Amino acid sequence: MDIIFYILVCLLVGYVCLSMWIVTIEALAAMSFGHREASDSQPEQTPKTVVLMPAHNEESEIGHTLEVLARDLPSNCRLLCVAHNCSDATADIARGFGAEVIEVNDAGAGGKPDALKAGLRWLDADPPEVVVIIDADCTVTGGSLRALATQAKCLNRPVMGAYFFAAPEQGRQVAKLSSLAIMLKNVIRPLGLYRLGLPCLLNGSGSAYPFNLIRYAQHGEGSIAEDYQLSVDLLNLGYPTTFVPEARVDGRLPAREGTAQKQRRRWEHGHLYLSFLTAPRLLWAGLIGLDRNRIALGLELLVPPLAYLGLLWLIALIMAIASALILNALPLFMLVASAIAFSAAILVSWLKFAGFDMTFAALAAVPGYIIWKLPIYRDFFISRETRWIKTERD
Repeated sequence: MDIIFYILVCLLVGYVCLSMWIVTIEALAAMSFGHREASDSQPEQTPKTVVLMPAHNEESEIGHTLEVLARDLPSNCRLLCVAHNCSDATADIARGFGAEVIEVNDAGAGGKPDALKAGLRWLDADPPEVVVIIDADCTVTGGSLRALATQAKCLNRPVMGAYFFAAPEQGRQVAKLSSLAIMLKNVIRPLGLYRLGLPCLLNGSGSAYPFNLIRYAQHGEGSIAEDYQLSVDLLNLGYPTTFVPEARVDGRLPAREGTAQKQRRRWEHGHLYLSFLTAPRLLWAGLIGLDRNRIALGLELLVPPLAYLGLLWLIALIMAIASALILNALPLFMLVASAIAFSAAILVSWLKFAGFDMTFAALAAVPGYIIWKLPIYRDFFISRETRWIKTERD
């Protein structure tokens, strides 16, 4: 019985330590010196591009988004808004800013992926070279559209920009920590992978694709984490995703606690499902075929959400202490060493990319952040979210 317990401890500790070291290595690579600072050389001419914007009842947000986009819109680029099952003025506002608009009404079960498919079918009449996908509540400035379009064309593969989520101005400390956790996932870790010459995951708004590639892709079908699933689908077709650090996209977390919890429930249930089922298969296929891209993406998906990893570490710590008293202290030493390296790497990366004030203000919310996430992880095992549900606007 003691041996069986020890094996279980080693398996759990091994998974937790592997996840922590993956994040540690990526964070260290993101802060490294002597690295690739920007993507490979870009052509002088921006390819023929369409900015595709799926929108469902976005009248409160889409005007500002289109106004900012219009200031930064490269030549040879046009805007297409898909007003998907809208019952407000989204379509009229988009037309007022000069965007092409198609209005689509369907059963609404497929959410954003169905809106994207409708937009891509519309483009068959006059296909672009590149499609850039921007959500209706995001801000894109500073040459980011051109960087995404030119890299997708130059590399002939999907590319992903740095997608930041700001905490709401009146939000709790938990929201600030959530913003930092998303920065780690959407910006710091992909930047580390980029500097290591490895592919990253798609993270939603701010992605770009050669039209002929995205037109017939599965769009993450069968997963509520549709962007992650799309990353895997395209990789399996031979098209890994490349991070474009100079392309910045800014969104904002919901201010309402209930809305924020629903948003994270969908994100994290989809992520956990892929971590448990897709990641091992992808990793195994990469090891069998000696494919570094599959291995890298499999390891990336294997890492669970940050708060869930923290909970697993606490459980593993209790079990490792019991193991140290009964049999062997090695799992305990491994767990503590991994946690020290992991915590230090994350702290330093947050200080570098977010600054001192933001980092230490958010760290005070760590216990509350984990407690806030507990119902989300409980529900994953009791009533897992399986539907794509749009996040409500504040």
